[in-house]
Amino acid sequence: MNHAVRQFFSKEGGVLLSGACGTEIQRRGVPTPLPLWSTHALLTHPEVVKQIHLDYLAAGAEIITTNTFRTTRRALAKAGIGGRARELTRLASKLARDAVSELNLDSNVLVGGSIAPLEDCYEPSLVPPLDIAYKEHREQAENFVGSGVDFIMLETFNTIAEALAAYQAVRDVGFEAMVSFVTGSDGNLLSGETLAEAVRVFEPLNPLALCINCIQLPITKIALQKLAASTTLPIGIYANGEGHPHEDQGWVFGGDAGPDEYLKYAKEWRQIGATIIGGCCGTTPAYIEKLKQELFS
Repeated sequence: MNHAVRQFFSKEGGVLLSGACGTEIQRRGVPTPLPLWSTHALLTHPEVVKQIHLDYLAAGAEIITTNTFRTTRRALAKAGIGGRARELTRLASKLARDAVSELNLDSNVLVGGSIAPLEDCYEPSLVPPLDIAYKEHREQAENFVGSGVDFIMLETFNTIAEALAAYQAVRDVGFEAMVSFVTGSDGNLLSGETLAEAVRVFEPLNPLALCINCIQLPITKIALQKLAASTTLPIGIYANGEGHPHEDQGWVFGGDAGPDEYLKYAKEWRQIGATIIGGCCGTTPAYIEKLKQELFS
């Protein structure tokens, strides 16, 4: 057990996560065509990825996330480069760790290795058989060993079963992990399973935290309330900012969910019990800076 990482997640005052990486890459003018999406920048503009990490750190983030949402062998195979999973996962990890070290923040900031569902995070019907899911998530977890990450962020999972397979794989490799789910307007997982059911499965396994991510602001309250009512583990949320998914580039910016609006919701999340707060798709360093100034100062 990594006691330092566990203490970090439970520290007084809470923990401020970074914001989006993939949509921020796109916002800065770097193409993010599907199926690779944010991974494309590792091939073409790694310096932009590192600068995004630096900007989140300057904004006050205490945990930054590797740009590895789609660096699994399965995801890369859709672009014909499945054999580069280890290389690109480790490159993304190095970019994050180098950013932390460049600012002399190694003792104050954690790097979380991002692992997402093997298929579309909004399509629970596409989840592979669980023996295959375990095998592939374990391969990806092994790609992170010795790469510079402090723990694994299992994020945007839409079924309990795949999240559990991924969690077991990550733990078997030796990493601590937090688990984050994507929910619908009813506050349930996209599979229809409830957060209470997820808690019953995961609480005995003692993950670092249970979180919710990649949902629009108006539906955050119901999901977070359900999570808070079901567990005594640290809980968190990192929702989407302005914009919505796009079938070609991955994201289209627009709308009124800017940093000030996001802060209004974040204050409510703190009242509900969230101690781990950051941003997902559409958020920027400006969102994290606003949270730092108003909630984590």
